[in-house]
Amino acid sequence: MNIIVLTSAMIDDEFNQYVSITKIKPNPSNQNFYSKLIKSLSYKNNVSVLSLRPFVKGSLMETFLESRMSVDGMVHYYYPYMEVGKIFKMFKQEDEILETFDQIVNEQHYDHFVVIVDILRRSLLNAALKIKKKYGMPIIAMLTDNASNLTGAKRSYVSSLRYKASKFDGYLALSNDLNRVYNSQGKPNYIFEGLVDDVETMPHLTIQDYFFFGGALYERYGVKHLIDAFHKSTSKYKLVIAGHGDLENYIETISKKDQRILFLNQVDKKTMYGLEQNAIANINPRPFSTRLDKESVPSKLLEYFASGAPTITTMHTRLHEIFSDNAIWLINDNENGIAKAIDSFDDYDYKELKKDASSARLKVYELYSLKNQGEAITYFLTDLVNSSSIE
Repeated sequence: MNIIVLTSAMIDDEFNQYVSITKIKPNPSNQNFYSKLIKSLSYKNNVSVLSLRPFVKGSLMETFLESRMSVDGMVHYYYPYMEVGKIFKMFKQEDEILETFDQIVNEQHYDHFVVIVDILRRSLLNAALKIKKKYGMPIIAMLTDNASNLTGAKRSYVSSLRYKASKFDGYLALSNDLNRVYNSQGKPNYIFEGLVDDVETMPHLTIQDYFFFGGALYERYGVKHLIDAFHKSTSKYKLVIAGHGDLENYIETISKKDQRILFLNQVDKKTMYGLEQNAIANINPRPFSTRLDKESVPSKLLEYFASGAPTITTMHTRLHEIFSDNAIWLINDNENGIAKAIDSFDDYDYKELKKDASSARLKVYELYSLKNQGEAITYFLTDLVNSSSIE
């Protein structure tokens, strides 16, 4: 099957290089998910990627990015021309996307194909609808979050996005509730909670005996609760933090007061995996929210389970159903609850925690490995294409 993915994800090495030279760092969560999705699809299919790179005013000295193509294994990545500024985004960006899409179809000699699109990227969403009209090929929406959960999302934007998303032929979603938000017509869909990379065992680090958190550094994700909880704790261990976000200055300031806290800023994916594997425990502090619990899956938690190290985590209903015996689940996810979990960590039998973590690792790969999920998604897409549901 020929698949074209419309996303903002880049080749991992190119993304790392891009991050190293940008003043405004792009959030790696979108990059990480779509990079894994692309790899999972490439096991069984011919995959090309149209990547709308994360490019905003002030991130680079340049005010434009040239179009180009790169190859990662068997996957071809096409990067459209881009400029900063509202005028380009409003009047020219979609044309550049469509021109690049036509280039992919022609250069890859695709007579038939399926398109998978990140609908939270407005330009990609709008372009996908035009692609559907021009080529008559099935368009599949990838649902990773509800647009109404995004910071600063206007009601008109959310409503428009839902209306446009209803015109697609099928849906890949990270939760049943997320599918219901955008797929009110009950069109073909496949639900999976996430994907985990096939990660080799990393060497031991010079840093030892540390708790670890890696990800977006925002108060709404519970990171300030974690920092303050650890700072007030009596733990003999260290806390290593890696990532970027609004709390960077706060963490740097408090780490100067508390020598147990080590802040590494944003690190590449390989370094992140090494830090996770070698931690005495990884911590997911995201506060429980009824709405987020139904519509958003903490991908970082799956990554922690895949590390083989013990996990301390706040509650997520669906993942708790699957991994209830494989982590330390916090009922109280505020600062005091996290501090109590950190202070009482030595009360657990660490050998048992490691056994639970090993079990979690086996389970998470069985359910969410790139190969297994790639086969399942391919089966769904093949069945959808072969059915009479495509109008």
